[in-house]
Amino acid sequence: MKFMAIRVAIIEDSHELATAIDRYLSQQGMIVTEVANDGQAGQAVIQRSQFDVLLLDLILPNIDGLTLLKNDIPSNRSYKVICFSAFGKESILTEALTLGGDYFLLKPVKLDVIAQTIYRMAEQKEFNLLRDYFTQRLKGTQYIYEALAILERDPSKINHLTGELYPEIADKFNVNKATIERAIRHSVEKAWNQGLEQHWHAEGKMVRPTTGELLEYLTR
Repeated sequence: MKFMAIRVAIIEDSHELATAIDRYLSQQGMIVTEVANDGQAGQAVIQRSQFDVLLLDLILPNIDGLTLLKNDIPSNRSYKVICFSAFGKESILTEALTLGGDYFLLKPVKLDVIAQTIYRMAEQKEFNLLRDYFTQRLKGTQYIYEALAILERDPSKINHLTGELYPEIADKFNVNKATIERAIRHSVEKAWNQGLEQHWHAEGKMVRPTTGELLEYLTR
């Protein structure tokens, strides 16, 4: 996969992790513009806004990531925000997305997953479609994002939703696979009434997509 010259800023309290991310993304052809290791330094990075994607740890010294989202990151920004957290509590995820985060990655997270997510958010169509029609605070929407990340690594799982894909997502979020399936279906139903129907019809498809059909469309 060829990465374009995407500019990335990193606000992450772990010097070791920030350095590893910086090194890996640079190897992929991205440009890491700045790295900050606490919230106060992060404020200055945000004010300069010289990036396309911001990687934001939610647990930071001085000023935490949620506060930065609330007070310092404008809603009309031109860049995307990917939030990190070692805590997978639904309340934290929901608050981060409600405050304007575009995506949520649960630590520990592999460097290639970070890169794949950045590339998708900066360049590819599915994040525009998901952002335009899907309610971001819904758990099902986040499960769709996670499904896309998994399918990026192993496309064959598109043929094994209930046997492999759903269980892998369920394991990460500590729920059962039936919950994953219901949540995604609910998110698609909501999106259908929020403009996805018109988009889908414009693609020549008249019936609301199943989860498999939607994922196939987003990964083709």
